[in-house]
Amino acid sequence: MGLDPSLLLDTFGVMAFRLDDDLRVREAQGTQGPPFMGEDIRETMPVLYGLEDALAAPDVDLAMPFIQTGRDNDEPMALRVRRDPATGDLWVLCRDVSEESAIHRELVQKHNSLSLAQAALVKARDAAQEADRTKTAFLANVSHELRTPLHVIIGGAAILSRTGAKRLTPDEVPGYADDIHESGVLLLQLVDDLIDLSRSETGDLTIYEEPCDLRAIVSGIVSLSRELPEARGTRIAATLPDGPVPMLADARRIKQVLLNLLSNAVKAVAGRTDAAILFEIDPDGPVLTVSDNGPGMTAAELEIARKPFGQPRAAVRAKGAGLGLAIVHRLVDLHGGRVEIETAPNEGLTARIVFAAPSRPPVPTG
Repeated sequence: MGLDPSLLLDTFGVMAFRLDDDLRVREAQGTQGPPFMGEDIRETMPVLYGLEDALAAPDVDLAMPFIQTGRDNDEPMALRVRRDPATGDLWVLCRDVSEESAIHRELVQKHNSLSLAQAALVKARDAAQEADRTKTAFLANVSHELRTPLHVIIGGAAILSRTGAKRLTPDEVPGYADDIHESGVLLLQLVDDLIDLSRSETGDLTIYEEPCDLRAIVSGIVSLSRELPEARGTRIAATLPDGPVPMLADARRIKQVLLNLLSNAVKAVAGRTDAAILFEIDPDGPVLTVSDNGPGMTAAELEIARKPFGQPRAAVRAKGAGLGLAIVHRLVDLHGGRVEIETAPNEGLTARIVFAAPSRPPVPTG
């Protein structure tokens, strides 16, 4: 029994074209427009160009859902080309599927929206899990770092308050007093660092810029560092320009940056007979370099050290909560600058602080 196109036309709104061997229309049903009788169907449906060999096959049966036939501004069509097995006639059946195509596009858009929403939920879940891990690490580190100096303070005070036969001799008192003082300073520094870190997380950490001289700030820190007990035995040098290095900055915060870098460097070179720390200012601009000849770090260790409470090497960083580099980054960012760090195992560490160029020439205070 041959193919009856009228059934398809009446039931599904299909347009049918019977072709000859030259792909010219010999019969058309369901349309008053092109292609017309005797016309090469490829002129109306360029999508069929290049398929001549396939269309000549005795058992051709090609299905092309949701395509543009190739005409200007044409609507999506469902195209099917098949040969009637009973008569051998080649038929092209096509149907307007613009409505189905619109539904399909809407479904794709909704699927994409759901995918984006799912990705956002996964990202939010990961952020919440990371925040939970950070909170746990924060509590663990803070409790340890707070308890250690507090134990020293409480224990030292208890020993100093002894009476009777257990009372300390006058020569023993200064040692315990020094321990209590050092622990108190360490505790205060930790609290200050925690406050600064918390403020930076909430956007409340502010700076108060004023004209200042970077050379004078560095010179003062270097002089102070040579008097610190933990820096004894360490060669601390400075290569500074002859004249002032003016910049707009919060001098107190710049000193905090330098002290954090110095503290990290001192801990890194502790115990080395050739311990050395060098401060250097670029004479062409407000660029500061602090380098040490300590053991250095791997790239993975540096990544850990940049994070709050990062402790890549407990043996090297014997004291402190691991907040130094994190706060340095926050304070330098507030000044519009950047921190560049170069380090490798057994090659020391160099921290380069590039401050933003001032928008107007500042006048150094002096």
